[in-house]
Amino acid sequence: MELRLVKLLLALGSFLFALLLIAFKYKKKNPQAVPFWISAKMLQAVGSFMLFLARGTSDSWAVLGNIALLLGCAYEAWTVLIISGQNIKREHHILTALCIIAICLATPFMVSPYQSGVIFLMQSIFFFLPSFFLFSRSELQFTSQMILAVSYCITGFVFLTAAVLSLGFPETALNIDRHPIAAAIPIVSFSIFLISGFILLMLAKERSDQQIQEMQESLKRSEFRFQQIVETAIEGIVIFDQEYKVVFVNRNMASMLGYAMEELIGRAYESFFPQRYMDVYKHQESLRRSGKDSVYECCLLRKDGTERWFLISAKAIFDDSGRFEGSFGMFTDINDRKEMELLLEETNRKLLELSNQDGLTGIANRRRFDAMLEHEYSRLRRSHSRLSIILFDIDHFKEYNDFYGHVAGDECLRQVGRILAGCIQRSVDVAARYGGEEFACILPDTDLAGALIVAERIRQRIHGLKIEHAKSPVSEYVTASLGVATVSYAPNRTIDDIISMADKLLYEAKVAGRNRIRYAEA
Repeated sequence: MELRLVKLLLALGSFLFALLLIAFKYKKKNPQAVPFWISAKMLQAVGSFMLFLARGTSDSWAVLGNIALLLGCAYEAWTVLIISGQNIKREHHILTALCIIAICLATPFMVSPYQSGVIFLMQSIFFFLPSFFLFSRSELQFTSQMILAVSYCITGFVFLTAAVLSLGFPETALNIDRHPIAAAIPIVSFSIFLISGFILLMLAKERSDQQIQEMQESLKRSEFRFQQIVETAIEGIVIFDQEYKVVFVNRNMASMLGYAMEELIGRAYESFFPQRYMDVYKHQESLRRSGKDSVYECCLLRKDGTERWFLISAKAIFDDSGRFEGSFGMFTDINDRKEMELLLEETNRKLLELSNQDGLTGIANRRRFDAMLEHEYSRLRRSHSRLSIILFDIDHFKEYNDFYGHVAGDECLRQVGRILAGCIQRSVDVAARYGGEEFACILPDTDLAGALIVAERIRQRIHGLKIEHAKSPVSEYVTASLGVATVSYAPNRTIDDIISMADKLLYEAKVAGRNRIRYAEA
């Protein structure tokens, strides 16, 4: 077979082989790829086709073809090394490529027999290199690696012989086309193309299968370690699917909820939430579906219907295409801590109430009255509304105490406190004991007319209690005198000014004969 035709056939064969390797590389279910191999076959295809087009050894097509072909041979040697488990250092790869390019560019300046000799010599090196490595790695038995090593070695000897003839025997090199080695070159070129291609595919498949097996074994070890960690974890661990149903739960989580593990599989996460916490569930579900993780506290129902508090660290799970697959949650039992917190909050709330509450009458005390009056008056700056306060005290209460005793006096104050609390109808209004027998009332957003209605109601209901007061010159029953002040916001007016104004009006009511109301606005 003519050597030029061999070059064309090798170009076509190498190109088709490269296409086959590309198909293997991008196979969806089981992609297989070996570094340098596709590049090796593409370079060999391009180099063989350029040599087919070349008209002489010094032709530019020949020079470029030799560079591509030798680079392809080098890359194929690297492929063999990688398939056999060896790594190629970047600097070795780059240095080899530079040497090939430099030598090939120098060949046009050599005498004709030496040009072919140098190319044959370099080809033999790149066939001996993988064979030497395969011989050193393979055992002395009939294996695919041994067959490949022998094939590379025979091919290397053929090209080495051609190189020796060209470099050492110039006269013989001029007639090399009629030498037996000329017939051997096409045969070994086709043989090594077919044998190396088939065996390298087998080795690549073995390498790929071995990698998959190692990955599967590693995955099994990882799963086993993960399962051990999950089973021995102090926290409860739950995995939900896209419908928020339980697909995995560890033993500790099942124990905390009072279920057997198999009872929890398939249950909806929603079923563990008390009705009053359903807004928490809906909010957290929306966060997971939008890809947001969170840490939150929530109360869950146990199998026996009791509630238990958990600190939940939740993470959304998405597949490779970005589709929501479910959620992973780690549950820490914080029930004891939460109960202590709730108890502390309730205790603090009661303490706050007690600190703002008059111990005798149960209504607000002087501290609460002062704080609310300051708050409501500062609010007038924004609302431009009106604020009314009522100050009143029980007429001749000292005489009542002296005649009926302090126990009766305390009961009288309690009844007046209840009357005052019943006379205010809005949640923003404040009824307070100002001190001793003196009481007060704050009426936000109330004008003077509205405040007088409330004041008159208070006065009449106190009189309507018909608490006997034998020592009162005003009435046979307990009565009260009231001062009503209505104000708007003024920068130069203080809280003390408002209280002083109401106190003066209260004094005027007493001077005028008691059991009556005096009022003013400013």
